[in-house]
Amino acid sequence: MYTIKTPEAEIRRLYPTLLQLGMALSLFIISMTFVLSKKIESDVVVQSAPETVLETEEIPITKQVKRPPPPARPTIPVEDPEVDIEDDMAFQDLDDIDWSAEPPPPPPPAEDEVVDFFAVEVQPKLIGGEKALMDYLNKNNLYPEMARTAKISGVAIIRFVVGADGKATDVEVFQEKPVGVGFGPAGVKAIQAMKFSPGIQRDKKVAVRMQQVIRFQIQ
Repeated sequence: MYTIKTPEAEIRRLYPTLLQLGMALSLFIISMTFVLSKKIESDVVVQSAPETVLETEEIPITKQVKRPPPPARPTIPVEDPEVDIEDDMAFQDLDDIDWSAEPPPPPPPAEDEVVDFFAVEVQPKLIGGEKALMDYLNKNNLYPEMARTAKISGVAIIRFVVGADGKATDVEVFQEKPVGVGFGPAGVKAIQAMKFSPGIQRDKKVAVRMQQVIRFQIQ
């Protein structure tokens, strides 16, 4: 009588053997993993921290200077009752003093003294205002020819001193933009021809230092 073996029966027969082989293989893998991990840990080299070097510095010993003792407190003199005041120590007779004499007035300011514009009591003013200045520039054709040809506008700041007579002196170019076109010299000529009301300090006409901005514009 022949027995027919089916695949399912063959697997059930070999199942215990295969289970043992799987357990043995798993145990082998776990053992090898443990051994290899120990070897890797043993290969790690711990580096020591760099050595810190401390430098010392010698501090020279300073010499202690003794301060002198404070001065003694001054003594207050006490009048001796046994000492008589001399008879010749007397005040001048007050009746001989002339109390009607008034103290002399303060000296007037010097003629050549120049006061700053913001420090003077009454500031000088341009007679006719800026209109008179522009009219003089246009009437005398003071617009620089170079700037007129190139159609350039500009600004000139003229610094000067208004004297007690209202005339401008020490006229000079303080700033001009653009430089070298001719706005500065034209502004100087215009300021020299202007009249100003003089500045007043302590009810007296004085010279005042000031400046004027002149704008040149192409019409």
